[in-house]
Amino acid sequence: MDAKSYKSKISLNQISKIESLVENICQEHNISCYYGAIVVSIEQILDLIISYYGSAFSNKVISFYFEQCVGGISFSVECEDEIFSQYIFNKDMEMDEDTNLNVFLISRLSDQVIITEEGRKVEVLFFVNGIQPELLVDRQEKIKQFNLIRMHKNI
Repeated sequence: MDAKSYKSKISLNQISKIESLVENICQEHNISCYYGAIVVSIEQILDLIISYYGSAFSNKVISFYFEQCVGGISFSVECEDEIFSQYIFNKDMEMDEDTNLNVFLISRLSDQVIITEEGRKVEVLFFVNGIQPELLVDRQEKIKQFNLIRMHKNI
């Protein structure tokens, strides 16, 4: 791969292909320490899409994008419907009973979330150059919290 950008159309029933792409991108760009935060964020985006489509998700195709930019990296997922316009991604949100777990994780694990294309596309940015060690530890803790919640809720 070894590119500064990447674009692919992928069927939603081939999610493992996206995980493999993210792993390769992280290895090639020497950012493997971010793999967990990136892959969980992207998995949560895909979960939002699958939830929206329900059982018809296996017929759907998404566009998956990667771009290396100044100071960081960007991953985007675009689908044919305005799924993301209904969500508010907020870095300061706290987890409570009414919080959407997907939105919480995406918001907390990425540095910035941008909704474009009238809600059909979501972009998550990770500022990988010069990240503060405290922020990296905080993201790792959020992943641990997510895993604990997932174990208790059996999701």
